[in-house]
Amino acid sequence: MRTPGSLLVAAAALTGLLSSQALASDDVASRAFRALRETRPPDPAANLPRFQSTAPLVPRVLIAGDSWAQYMWDDGSHNDILDKFGHGDKRALSLSLSSDPGPGYSGPEYAISGSQARHWVDTAQYPWIANMVAALTDNPSIDLVVLSIGGNDVLAGKDSGGWYKDMDLDVPGSEQAFFDRLEQDTFTIMQAALNVRPDVRVWISSYDYPNFNVGFWCFISACPLRRNLSRDPDNDLITDEEINAMLVSVEQLRIGWANSDPRILYDHGLGLMHYYYGDGVSAPGALPHPGQTPPDYLPMPGGNPLRPSLRSNFRRPNGIDADPIHLDYEAYQYKITNQTQATLFPDFRVEFSESFPSQGTDRDGWTNGTSVGSDAVRMGATDGLRRHGILSFNTASIPDGATITGASLYLIRQSASGSNPFVSGDQGSPQLDVVRGTFGAPELEASDASAAANAVDAGAFAGSAFANGYAVRVDLSAAGLAALHDAGTTQMRLAFASAGTGAGTHEVAFADGDA
Repeated sequence: MRTPGSLLVAAAALTGLLSSQALASDDVASRAFRALRETRPPDPAANLPRFQSTAPLVPRVLIAGDSWAQYMWDDGSHNDILDKFGHGDKRALSLSLSSDPGPGYSGPEYAISGSQARHWVDTAQYPWIANMVAALTDNPSIDLVVLSIGGNDVLAGKDSGGWYKDMDLDVPGSEQAFFDRLEQDTFTIMQAALNVRPDVRVWISSYDYPNFNVGFWCFISACPLRRNLSRDPDNDLITDEEINAMLVSVEQLRIGWANSDPRILYDHGLGLMHYYYGDGVSAPGALPHPGQTPPDYLPMPGGNPLRPSLRSNFRRPNGIDADPIHLDYEAYQYKITNQTQATLFPDFRVEFSESFPSQGTDRDGWTNGTSVGSDAVRMGATDGLRRHGILSFNTASIPDGATITGASLYLIRQSASGSNPFVSGDQGSPQLDVVRGTFGAPELEASDASAAANAVDAGAFAGSAFANGYAVRVDLSAAGLAALHDAGTTQMRLAFASAGTGAGTHEVAFADGDA
């Protein structure tokens, strides 16, 4: 996220071990995926808000589908990345299971490890579609479903009704029939979500190149899966390149599905790990980043389709490096950052007519009522003295008499000391004051801490400032909007309601306009 240090945005309008032999029926796929199951439970706090927000928390994103959906939710990554981008008040929501319990289960979850699209549409045996619909119905503010489904169908292989190499040599036309079924099943799932409300959109979440080269632990999952993806595994075992080519074909089909309906979106992440980590030959950043622009999403694919993703990108369930499919926490963080940059942040920020970086120099900084500093915009307290962050904007380019329908202030954490008051709440709620003009002189003054403002406590804060680089967003109230100066300078003052009770310094420092 390339954003000036301070920015004012004005808005217009995986537990059994398997042999390496192929197994019959659904056992290959289901047992292989259970072999990858992480037996340690997920962190129940992973998706809890960690900040003292004065903005209302609103569910906006539903995460549904297979093991990729389950891991993304259990990791808490969507909510973490939304917080990082200053939109932690927009919450992701899901309910997950780490293993498909099989037909007849009646629980409420809808992010199910090992689930396949063909299971989802068997509504007499599986409740997944009904559960997803119920979650959307119960949360009317959700307008985007991140759907990760179909990957398990593909990897199910020949003994489990999935795709496998040269399957047309066994039954002519069977490959196309498989893809037709996958498309029909996926559309059945998507349409069930779209039918809930006219504003709901479905975002098809792509997969990335797997890596079946797990060495000693291959017998757990990767070897049975590779054999089951091969028509003649003893003489013509499917290669990494051929598996990748299959994924490319599937993702190209998904692009076509998305282009068929304006309410269906596509998240292109095929080759994303190669872009961020390299492929073992090319360095990070050297291979193509997956394209994000419809209708073709060029370059498609990203990365290097001739090589697998690096083994270091994959999960180690129970500490065992056996998983050929599921990305680790850090890699999913990159995937979700990519989703956020491409779609979530622009969507949640809404279109804006103008942006203003703060002025920096001696016009941005802090005061505690006695001293001033221009090294950063600081909020918090030191030994009982509150620190007030001061920001200056030249807002003269706002058209005279314009009606400003919304404005948001974005602050990027630069450093922190002691306990973070945005997380601890020890200093009460954060507050924003706005003055039409300046609090005194345009330059920082100690008196800026107590000078009168045109709008007091005039913003709703969202964000934890959890780590360096995390953003906090402040949405201005009607009074704050009215105080924006369309003919000169607008200054803003940020502070917590109290100094708290702790000795020492407990504050967050944000980058100023010089950053």
